[in-house]
Amino acid sequence: MQISGRKGRHMLINDKYELMQGNHNSRPCWAARSGAPRYIFHSGKSRWCIGKQLDDGAKCWAYIADATQDTKTPMVCSGPWVCYDSDNQWRPDASLKCKEVAASDDKFVKMRIALFDDMKDFHFEDPKVFHSLWKRIDYNGNGIVSLSEVDKMVVEMCAAGQFPAYLNSKPALMRAYKKTILTDGDGDDWVERKEFRALLLNIFWFAKLFEVFKDMAGDDRRINAQEFQTSIGRLGLQMSPTEAAAEFSRIDKNGGGQVLFVEFCAYVRERLDPDHDADMDEDIVSGSNCGRNLRAKQGDKATRDLSVKRKTFKDFDELEKKIKRLMNDNKELMKLWHNCDYNGNNICSLAEIDKFAVELFPELNHKPALMRAYKRTIKEGNGDDWVQKKEFKALVSAIFYFNKIFWLFDEVNGDDRRITMAEFKQGLVILGVGMSDSDAQREFQSIDRNGGGIILFDEFCHWFTSKSCPEALTNYLQ
Repeated sequence: MQISGRKGRHMLINDKYELMQGNHNSRPCWAARSGAPRYIFHSGKSRWCIGKQLDDGAKCWAYIADATQDTKTPMVCSGPWVCYDSDNQWRPDASLKCKEVAASDDKFVKMRIALFDDMKDFHFEDPKVFHSLWKRIDYNGNGIVSLSEVDKMVVEMCAAGQFPAYLNSKPALMRAYKKTILTDGDGDDWVERKEFRALLLNIFWFAKLFEVFKDMAGDDRRINAQEFQTSIGRLGLQMSPTEAAAEFSRIDKNGGGQVLFVEFCAYVRERLDPDHDADMDEDIVSGSNCGRNLRAKQGDKATRDLSVKRKTFKDFDELEKKIKRLMNDNKELMKLWHNCDYNGNNICSLAEIDKFAVELFPELNHKPALMRAYKRTIKEGNGDDWVQKKEFKALVSAIFYFNKIFWLFDEVNGDDRRITMAEFKQGLVILGVGMSDSDAQREFQSIDRNGGGIILFDEFCHWFTSKSCPEALTNYLQ
């Protein structure tokens, strides 16, 4: 069925809702195709409700009275829908309409609706289970959780068999996290309790999408035109080669000849909601243009990747001098260690490191760089999942090192998170590294090992930390 006509507060209920497999309160229930968690369900008493979770309707956004208390659909109810307005008052809304529409046969719509049933199977609608899971992730009880804390929860729950293994996917987790904070939440860098339900749904959703994407893309995690044409049938789409080529061009909006996961998510977003406005922040569901929307919100000085202060060489030069002084001052370094190891157990988790970096070095609050620094430190340490005191100095250096690399990467790659040959040469100019076109071409090809014509951040980092890294660049960043 379709809900339409709502304006003002809770406009998000305007959507198409697909019938779910199970019942709620012995009645059918429906889930929204896209966006944040939204359901149409019966309260079990005398109302049909629209709300963010399947419950008794006590905290719903809109309802319609069920006079006979035996209806199987809200469409047969005669009274007006009553909505919760911006002044916290309940009022009838004659503009809100509920009508029947044809069910979708789209593979991704069906996958989306099945996802809600998966969520029910994990009992996330049970308040006790939900509360317990929130307490687990918000272990310090400050009411907010970071990306690293979310990652820690997923890793541990998957390892314990409490979450399916496919959820432990970093690209999907990053996409889920960004959608939650930038679209479903209030736009800050943290997931709050009120946003946690949306986060769980997003984690499951993008993890499922990533499984489909990997099946199409192969080991290089990029779909080319040939791979798209050969696997299009598995998506339930019947297309001629010409139609498939046109569809691929529509997904590959920058014309690079390859589709990355973020572009694939944008494509699915359009299939779920063809009428969505690409200029609204709804497109952050896929991650497309999220940098543009953040800058529009924060102003011209904003940058991408959850940081709104534009950084310069001067910022990094000054911070580099500060960190070098710290590295040579054992007393100050020990103070930093105790700040990071705030529970005093002599080991630091990824969540503690994230908190440490955000609070003391806000310039270094880039999550991809922080994750890279953490993984490099534990790999070169004793191999466990914790940073110990003897590894802390290496960690601080790595956090600075990889953030500076990420800043350079972010400066030259535009909005698409990948560096072309022309952008690579531009980066060399920014660094003041003299290199001929032929040498630059060889360096670029050594990074772009699969010959796709683009460099991702992981490849860029690997280059800087490998023997093929030009000595001038290595010295510059040390």
